[in-house]
Amino acid sequence: MAHIPLRRVGTHGLAWAIFIAYEVSIIFFTSTLQRVYWWEYLGFYLLNILLFYVNAHVVLPYCFAKRGSPWLLLLLLPLELGLYIILQYGLELFYNLFRPVPKPLLFQQKFILSYLWRGIYFFMLSTPYWLVRRTIENTKTISRLQVERYRIQKEKAELEKDLVKSQNAYLQAQINPHFLFNTLNFLYNQVMDVSPKASEGILLLSQVMRHALATVHEDGKTELTRELDHIRQYIALNQLRFQHPLHLHLQAEGQLQGLRLPPLLLLTLVENMFRHGDLTDPDHPARITLRQEAGTLSFCTRNKKRTSYVRSGHRLGLENARTRLLNTYGPDGHCLGIHEDERNYTVHLQINTI
Repeated sequence: MAHIPLRRVGTHGLAWAIFIAYEVSIIFFTSTLQRVYWWEYLGFYLLNILLFYVNAHVVLPYCFAKRGSPWLLLLLLPLELGLYIILQYGLELFYNLFRPVPKPLLFQQKFILSYLWRGIYFFMLSTPYWLVRRTIENTKTISRLQVERYRIQKEKAELEKDLVKSQNAYLQAQINPHFLFNTLNFLYNQVMDVSPKASEGILLLSQVMRHALATVHEDGKTELTRELDHIRQYIALNQLRFQHPLHLHLQAEGQLQGLRLPPLLLLTLVENMFRHGDLTDPDHPARITLRQEAGTLSFCTRNKKRTSYVRSGHRLGLENARTRLLNTYGPDGHCLGIHEDERNYTVHLQINTI
């Protein structure tokens, strides 16, 4: 049942009170005074008000609906007026049971025509009310559609703007792969005899960059084994960057061949360890575990929390990973959980539909 605001009920009640007072005052000043009880007016006006709202909220909307027909009004209006006259006659008979002097009643032409005119009168009153109400509803619908269209156009413009920004960023960041790898190969050959460690770093960097620029499949995914090799190269490259050794164990189990997932997804979680974890404590080494079993891929990183200052915004990579997972696998196809205590920080990713 639709909720009717109290303010609207009050407004309609006030309008009917003014209308009834107007009609009663006309009868009082222009007609011969007769003994009429207040409850008689109550019953008669309740029937009139019922006719008004049934016509405005049921009959006319049904006849002029999209699937309705205005010709139905020629059938429904006589039925509506006939029922109204019968109810008025029944109400008069009921009132005669309580009147000190019962009113003589004959269901004849005079009685029928008087209430027929009365019914047509309230039908004519309800029709403008229905037209105004319908116009207001149509105006609200048009305004709502215009607001919705404006919102869609605004979102479309923002998407197009973001697309242009992405295209510009892509073009600005795009580097000719041949130039990049030829340059790294030149640097590798130049420093190989001078500094084997630096040359090894250049070689690892070349391999990491080659993986990052590798072409993905049409579904936007790459092989899991290549992602695992990329993680190993990334770990080895970071081992060269620091004077002290990094304590990190990588373990992969299960059948990984033939599996694919979004590129650089797992690396994002690994990179989060290097940026914000303490990997220098041999008593609490960081761990990376990759396991595949029963169609489910489980990837877990666990590291000691760094006690030194870590700049804010460190969860941006994890939020980006959440967005990519949601877009690729949906809310039911994966689970990314984060747990931390005073010492350790753990990220556990499970993909069910890999």
